[in-house]
Amino acid sequence: MARTPEPTQGSSSSSDDLNSTLTNSGSLRRLLPVGLEEAASRPIAPVRSTASASPTSTSTEQLTLTKTQARSAVPIGRSKRQATTAACGACRRRKSKCNGTRPRCSACHDRGTDCEYDTNVAETHAQALKRKYDELQNSKLAAEKVFEILQTRDEKEAEEVFQRIRRGADPAAILRHITFGNALIELALGPETGYRYEFPYLPDMPAFLQRHDNVYLDSEVYACVLRRSAPGIPAVNAQHRQHLTHPSLSGSQQQPYCTVSTAGRSINPYLAHGSAVNLHSDPYHKPFHSATVENSRLEKLQPSQWTSVSTDDALLRKFLHDYILYDYGWNYFLHLDYFLDDMANGRHRFCSRLLVNAVLCIGSYHHRGLQGRAEYWNPANIVYLFLAEAKRLFEIDAELERPIPSSNDPNGERRLREWEERRLTTIQAGLLLNVLYLFNGSDKIGWRYSLRAIEMAHEINLFGPAQPEMDREMRDVREFTAWVVFTWQSVNSYHYFRTPIMRHPPQVPLPDPIENPQWYGEIWVKYPASQSRFPTHLGFLFKAKAELWTIMNDFSLLSFRDHGLPLNLSIPQVLGFYNRLVDWLHKLPEPLSPRKIVTPHQIKLHMHFYFILINILRPIVTSEWRNGTLSGKTIPPCTPHDAYINATVRFETLIRIYYLRHGFEALDSFLMQFLGALAYMTIDAIAQNPAAPHVETLRSTVLLATKGMWEQAQSVYVARAVLRVLTSAMRPEDVQLLKKFANVEADTDIHSAPLEQPIQSDWPTFVVRLDQNPDTVRLGKTLSSKLERLSLDLTTSSPPVESTPRPRNWSVIL
Repeated sequence: MARTPEPTQGSSSSSDDLNSTLTNSGSLRRLLPVGLEEAASRPIAPVRSTASASPTSTSTEQLTLTKTQARSAVPIGRSKRQATTAACGACRRRKSKCNGTRPRCSACHDRGTDCEYDTNVAETHAQALKRKYDELQNSKLAAEKVFEILQTRDEKEAEEVFQRIRRGADPAAILRHITFGNALIELALGPETGYRYEFPYLPDMPAFLQRHDNVYLDSEVYACVLRRSAPGIPAVNAQHRQHLTHPSLSGSQQQPYCTVSTAGRSINPYLAHGSAVNLHSDPYHKPFHSATVENSRLEKLQPSQWTSVSTDDALLRKFLHDYILYDYGWNYFLHLDYFLDDMANGRHRFCSRLLVNAVLCIGSYHHRGLQGRAEYWNPANIVYLFLAEAKRLFEIDAELERPIPSSNDPNGERRLREWEERRLTTIQAGLLLNVLYLFNGSDKIGWRYSLRAIEMAHEINLFGPAQPEMDREMRDVREFTAWVVFTWQSVNSYHYFRTPIMRHPPQVPLPDPIENPQWYGEIWVKYPASQSRFPTHLGFLFKAKAELWTIMNDFSLLSFRDHGLPLNLSIPQVLGFYNRLVDWLHKLPEPLSPRKIVTPHQIKLHMHFYFILINILRPIVTSEWRNGTLSGKTIPPCTPHDAYINATVRFETLIRIYYLRHGFEALDSFLMQFLGALAYMTIDAIAQNPAAPHVETLRSTVLLATKGMWEQAQSVYVARAVLRVLTSAMRPEDVQLLKKFANVEADTDIHSAPLEQPIQSDWPTFVVRLDQNPDTVRLGKTLSSKLERLSLDLTTSSPPVESTPRPRNWSVIL
């Protein structure tokens, strides 16, 4: 507030004080009667006084002359008109100035016209328009929800709702009445977890994915995620929840390799547990990251006894919980039940300090409450401390020499047995360390841990039959670990274009998960506001993955050479693998069938299947099965081109369903592979035909995949590097849209900002295909060399969008 000027000598302080007070427009304006405010905006001339007039008479005369005008008086030089927030309707129509006075502005008062406002007080016209739009949307949502209540409630409740409508109640009031409960309808409301995510940019499932033979559009998880089966289930888009209109579904399962028959199949024993396992409830209606692991051992554990990094057992139990919930269901490198039992009881048979530190390190990456967890190089970061401790302990345990029993040593057999047990946990920890280095973009270093783990596995004859004197627990854990090692090396060989280290799977076959469930173990989860617990079907998933990668191990043995050209498989060879893969899909147990999958790991299993099909079919996409095919081979009813297109359609459908149900916020280590592949294929399609009518749909796919990569990059460093490769191929306007939908700060440089740490990776980027010479990898197609080239390009000029020509590629599906 402006200060009142001090009275000058020779003037009346009372009159000047009064003038100053009266001319204080900031406080006076609120007291003006209607119609006088306009005059207040114009300065008045000061009253001219004669020289003979005394100060007193001058003062009195001024007060007399300005008695009416004083209320509108303002100091000279302050004539700037105050801005009006919103003009009335009459002033807007006649384009006259409006001072915004309510309930009637000065212009309407002077002209005697009606004065009406479309805005609230202190609200602009744009804000009013947005408010009215929101109100209309809310009213529409309320009406739709009431209509749905009439459809789904029983006759009595629906009749009472109908009578309220007849009595004139508005939909919002009826919905509030139902929501908060009364004698009419009682609703027990729990925490709001029954929501789904919303696609960025374009909200609907793309039309080209809605094919009659796309079985995943008939899956229960897709139906539940779009079906608003209960009033008030909203969609979420990072910060707020929005309504989403979903496309209608139709079609049948006609594609040969996606028609899954369940006739004669053994029923999962978990499905017989009555209300405890209702497949139409929580797992299908709530995201997986809202669940918690149900395991009585977790509450009693004291992990601080196994690590020197922290003494906070509550925090360490959270890390362990997140490892089990998010990572173990995919990378099951240890037998969880035996590991937790020994950890709780202080035994070192299936648990070790090395193994606990490696597990806690992975769990800390998955713990979203840990800020800066991707900065593995920061010594103040607990991730750094766990990794350093695990590396130190691995170096010690991996170099322990095998004891040689002698007849004079009564403890020789016991020491040998303990050495083999310690070798077992060291092998498991070596695979976990490989995963940790993958998180950090240093798979060159991480693969060495896997190689050392395989060497140690041969030292204890892990892949052969168990010795007769071994008890059941040791035999189970050895066989479990043998299959884990074989599957892991097969996955790495395929994705890195390497010759597999192991030519054959372990000698002991996998047991039936129904007949021998304890061999696999199980993870039970519980969702908020639920009294039931649900299985994740770990046994079925373990067996299915092992069988898939047994097939792909054979494929890699034929396809890759570490020091030479790859073998281009003939059409009969590709057809043989295609038929084996399709047969694998047909034989999946019911919880893993296309119709029943729901958890992130189950959906990823199907993503991996179609990702493989895309890669093995791409080299022969323009060929026919009968070209060079020997007699006696089963010929699919679809051409390689049709099978390739179907695989790409279902691959993207699965990624979109994954997002709708679970989102991309929680770290999912292998999801990055699929997000990057989808983004690159779509960026390539846009680059080949940027003026195509479907380019906006492709744009939405790119934004979805890169948004997911950005969210993964909040947890692991390697995702930042992959995102940088992808954004370098995107159009600048698409990068800006990515910032908008991923809630990236405007000044954040996700394309050209230098990476904090170097990338040491042999992973081939998405431009490398199975039918290419592996020398292309060494010529600049690995993640490391790609980033180095981008850094050099940024210092000179921006490179053009990279596009790899290929016959009849992704864009043909549109």
